[in-house]
Amino acid sequence: MILSKRSVILILFSILVLSTASIGMVTYMPKYLEYFGTEKPIIQLIMTIFPLTLFIFPSILGKYSDKIQNRLLFIILGAVGVSVSLFMLIFTKNLFLVILLSFIYGFFGASYRIIFTLYSELVRNNQRYISIYNALSTGGWFLGSQSGGIFIDIYSIENIFLFLSIISLINFVFVVFIKENRTVILNHYQNNSNEESNEFKEEKIISHSIYYGLFFRSFGLKPIMVVLSLIMGYHISSNTEVGFLIGLNFLIQIALMLLIGHIITEKNDKTILMLGYLFSAIATLGYIFADDFFGFLIAQIFVAFSYSMLWSASVIHIAQNSTLMNKGKYLGYANTSTFSGGFLGGLVFSLLLMIFSSHDNPYYIAMYFMIVFPLLAVVSILIKFKPKKRLLESFKKK
Repeated sequence: MILSKRSVILILFSILVLSTASIGMVTYMPKYLEYFGTEKPIIQLIMTIFPLTLFIFPSILGKYSDKIQNRLLFIILGAVGVSVSLFMLIFTKNLFLVILLSFIYGFFGASYRIIFTLYSELVRNNQRYISIYNALSTGGWFLGSQSGGIFIDIYSIENIFLFLSIISLINFVFVVFIKENRTVILNHYQNNSNEESNEFKEEKIISHSIYYGLFFRSFGLKPIMVVLSLIMGYHISSNTEVGFLIGLNFLIQIALMLLIGHIITEKNDKTILMLGYLFSAIATLGYIFADDFFGFLIAQIFVAFSYSMLWSASVIHIAQNSTLMNKGKYLGYANTSTFSGGFLGGLVFSLLLMIFSSHDNPYYIAMYFMIVFPLLAVVSILIKFKPKKRLLESFKKK
């Protein structure tokens, strides 16, 4: 049973559109900065601004939305702020203002992300509908990376923020008609709560290893992904082809997100998580050795399997082991873990680029150091992850 079909449909359209603009921002910002002569280590440092904001704000905003029991306020605020930030970036070439606007963009992006919390409540944590949400989100990533590459080839990188601003404005067509109906949501969950959920509704029964895994994987892979368009550009001259390769990752994820939503259970979620993190390490190795279109194609396939498996398993585990009183907070922790890893990994990656700046291509040397972190994520899941039944048994013993 869906509590509001109209709002669910509007949320799905909204996430598709805004994900298109968001991935365009993250994917092509490095090329935009390179176009104006910014040094590689500085580009990498600037790109850590996005994970920094998504490290700081999601859990804070999520916890506050739990407290006031209002998700829609944050969603609308985020949608407005993202659009305004992208629009203002059209008119500035000053590096300091680019950094400031990137931070502002990240804050509002964190606010908008609470849309998933509302969505999971409206679909009653159903993993099939959660997989549809994930698929539409990655569908937006595909559209943003592919269309962005085509746009740059035609109109040049200098005009990329005009393109992204127009896309983000379309999002308002959907956001303004979303209805939260908080009373309906609260009444439904109160009427359908059972003894177990009442007993543990204020307690944390989510495996900590979920957060460790997300942190380590992002530490190792996120810094590479944000400059992937530059790395591919050393071997591939066409921005359209680069956009296709980046977008292909997300296109494959659409099908995988839908598939995993049907097959994941408490019996296999640990295996899915471990494979997801292992594939991240293999993808990193692939980026190091790829020197043509097909080499990057194989690496992108591994990355697609990696993210769709680990993220689907993680958010389903969190959604199904949390309640209305803590769902925003714990989903916020997932974002915080992911982007804190990306932020700190980005700083380390920037340092490595500076250390090896005398080499022809310091990216490849730096990537060797990053492979270990997805493997640490595998180890953390192997040792620490417990399914819901064992978590409940452990809690009762306490």
